[in-house]
Amino acid sequence: MEPNYPLSLSNIPPSLSIQRACNPSIICHRHTISRDVSKFYVEEKKKLLKFLGNPNHTIHLTTDTWTSTCQKINYMVITAHFVDDDWVMHKRVINFKRVNNHRGEDIGRVLLKCINEWGIKNVMTITVDNISSNDKALKYLIEHLPGMYDNGKHFHIRCMAHILNLVVKDGLKVHEKAVETIGSAVKYIKNSSQRIEKFKVSIKNTCDSNRFLIAECPTRWNSTYDMLKSAIDLQEAFYNYSLKNASFSRDLESIPRRADFDACQRVCDFFLKNSKRKPNYEILDIDKHLREWEVVPKFDEMVEKMRFKNDKYWGDYKKINHYMYFAVLLDPTMKSEMRGYGFRHLMENGCIPEENEFDVDTPVEFLTGPEKEDKIKVLVSEVETNMGVLFGLYNEKYGTKLTVNSSDVKKSSSTQCTNTTRRRGNTFLNSFKSQNSNRSSGVDDELRKYLKEPPIELDDKEDFDVLLWWKVNSPRFPIVSKMAKGNKS
Repeated sequence: MEPNYPLSLSNIPPSLSIQRACNPSIICHRHTISRDVSKFYVEEKKKLLKFLGNPNHTIHLTTDTWTSTCQKINYMVITAHFVDDDWVMHKRVINFKRVNNHRGEDIGRVLLKCINEWGIKNVMTITVDNISSNDKALKYLIEHLPGMYDNGKHFHIRCMAHILNLVVKDGLKVHEKAVETIGSAVKYIKNSSQRIEKFKVSIKNTCDSNRFLIAECPTRWNSTYDMLKSAIDLQEAFYNYSLKNASFSRDLESIPRRADFDACQRVCDFFLKNSKRKPNYEILDIDKHLREWEVVPKFDEMVEKMRFKNDKYWGDYKKINHYMYFAVLLDPTMKSEMRGYGFRHLMENGCIPEENEFDVDTPVEFLTGPEKEDKIKVLVSEVETNMGVLFGLYNEKYGTKLTVNSSDVKKSSSTQCTNTTRRRGNTFLNSFKSQNSNRSSGVDDELRKYLKEPPIELDDKEDFDVLLWWKVNSPRFPIVSKMAKGNKS
């Protein structure tokens, strides 16, 4: 059955003919299909309830609320993210419902009710957009959920995709008029079937292209790129359409002109060079890239605004969530060496001030080379110490249940992990490889043993599956692997 079609279509003559041709002995009635789908849903929900309710399983949640533009109704969705016992990552929508409003405490109550209904015992983090009501919602949750690392200070994860969208939108303000003019024209044409047909005629008369205009989604910066790129490719069709349809210029405040397309071409040139950049642990790669492009005359004004917005969220190392640091340490290709190199990058760009005994920040340019390196060692040591606190919580919970049998497992090399995580094209990681720094460790036992092992070296074209590596090495690091499973969800 095709999605969004009623099950009753299974009993129309063409469908029955197909069923008889495939297997004459089995004809699926719509009631039978409905019953089987409902039965499958109940069975899968039972399995999910059992997994999520297991206190040994770490669950991460994401949630979002929005108002339907056509119905004027508030909706909320909650998604659970977790790694199963076979080290496979999953995400499941566990709640989709109407809500009365977007008030923080009300959102928090709905979240808590959902967590309790599913019997979830171990929520590590919740990722949400950057609005004040979400801050209040998570504060409410922290007060009602026990046993959190560092009293829930790092429970709140800010959505990187949302931040990246805000960064790009700030950059687009430099060419705001041109982008809005083209965006309004695209929306105007796509909102009418008659205009669409007339524009297709203009395409045929000017471009002979099979492409058509792409609508923009305001919450996705890459959709803005797609919208602008499609419009630029069809700009001659816009001129033709304007000449043949007087209502185009009459209905819109302004119609796209060549200067608008030229400005948006520069925007697309920049985005095209950055379209393969990914968020997650590559925050510093984005930062490095923005600082490099900030000095290019053609893009300096736009990129400067983007960097300022980026620094608002990631420019202060103290505001970065501990779990993001832990994710780097728990990546066997990075560990403390990468963390130290990252701190050095932040310090060189003024993101880490030196504090003296009077809590007055000393500008980094006044620090000597050895003082900078000492500060970096202290920062790395602090991250490892904080991770040691988390290790202690895991050790207290699982230490008596897990045993280390290192003789049964050989150290895993990168060749054992051939899934889909790719590192090529990351300028920050490439520069890290060429300047591998020394590290210091202050964490004992199993965690110290893991951190002391040198990072796995990868070629630029080599794939690496971090979950597969931890699956293979979990007998050597039973507790740390539990941390990795929870942190990588």
